[in-house]
Amino acid sequence: MKKIIAILLTCILVLPLALAQQPEEPGITPDSFLWGLDNAIDQLSLLLTFDKAEKARKGLEIARERLLEVKQMIEENKAEAAQKAEEAHGKHLLKVKENVAALARDNSGEELDAVLDIEKQLEEHDDAVEQAFGELKVKIEVKGELTAEQQERLDAFLNSLKAQTGDVEVRIKEKKDQIKIRIKQETGRSDEEVEADVEKREQEKGLLKQEKAQEAIADAQEEIAELKEKLGGVNATTSVLQLLNESEAKLAKAREAFAEEKFGEAFGQATAAEQLARNALRQMEGKEESEREIEVEIKDGRAEVEVQIDETEWEFTVNSTDLDTIIAEIAAKTGLTTEEITAIMEVKEEREDKEKDRDERADETSGNRGRENASDDDADDETETSAEDEPEEDSDNSGSGNGTSDEEEE
Repeated sequence: MKKIIAILLTCILVLPLALAQQPEEPGITPDSFLWGLDNAIDQLSLLLTFDKAEKARKGLEIARERLLEVKQMIEENKAEAAQKAEEAHGKHLLKVKENVAALARDNSGEELDAVLDIEKQLEEHDDAVEQAFGELKVKIEVKGELTAEQQERLDAFLNSLKAQTGDVEVRIKEKKDQIKIRIKQETGRSDEEVEADVEKREQEKGLLKQEKAQEAIADAQEEIAELKEKLGGVNATTSVLQLLNESEAKLAKAREAFAEEKFGEAFGQATAAEQLARNALRQMEGKEESEREIEVEIKDGRAEVEVQIDETEWEFTVNSTDLDTIIAEIAAKTGLTTEEITAIMEVKEEREDKEKDRDERADETSGNRGRENASDDDADDETETSAEDEPEEDSDNSGSGNGTSDEEEE
């Protein structure tokens, strides 16, 4: 028992120093019976960390170790062990998301800096995911030709890891937006001033660098060129041509922003341009409707949202019924542009149809009630008519009575 306690104390004291350096090689891998103990020590380290920002950063360090384990297991063709490491990677990033959401500082500026530090580390982790799988493909190809099955397996792991990272990126963006609102309320500055200050801080920490904006612009150019090539000699639909025009317009804005050294804006515009061009290509291939869907159900003063994009799904609640707010929330979580969301949200029209049907049923009910009231009125009229007829009978009778009196007088 004393030995176990000593081991645990050693782990508690030594582990933070070990985690302070980013691992380049995996330690204990999921094919070892000691892997469960390794995970338990990681969990203990997180439990002993109380600051939310530090928890998030430490979670990313542990996720980096799980990534290296995934890579090692794929190299050794141990798919089941790789799957275990990939699932553990996702669980740690889920905790990172929760810690980012719960992160709080009395000073909004300090809170923003803490979030940006996490964002920088996440960006490095995302790069590590790309690098790891790039190296894997090279190693497999050196051993022999990369088979379709190997390529499919690699893509599945890569897409899963990227999706897990992307979820944290969305949460960080939401947190930054909340902090921007706080800064605006505390300082009374305009949206533009707050955005400029945040972008300055991002650049100071190495986020939204010039190279990143350049890469996004190049990707958008490539996607638009491919779209134009496929459009050659084809009678494109109006919607496809509209998407192309919007894509080129956003690319032009990206170039203007880049020339003015507004690299954050350039990156955003270029990314939107690329996505619009990709959507146009999907429409040409007839994939848009079958692979993308957004359902919004509004009830009790809030919106229940379900989004499906290819194999990825989101389900969340927006505490608002305002359409612009709902679209903004969907954009923040999925990365879709406002134009894309508006095009996909067919459910809005379906909801209007339901409201129209409800109104028609209400009108029909009102009409039935009107007819019933009219029938009642008719019945009342008949009653009144009968009542009016009765005096005539009375007058006849009284005439008869008068006649009788006349006879009697005679």
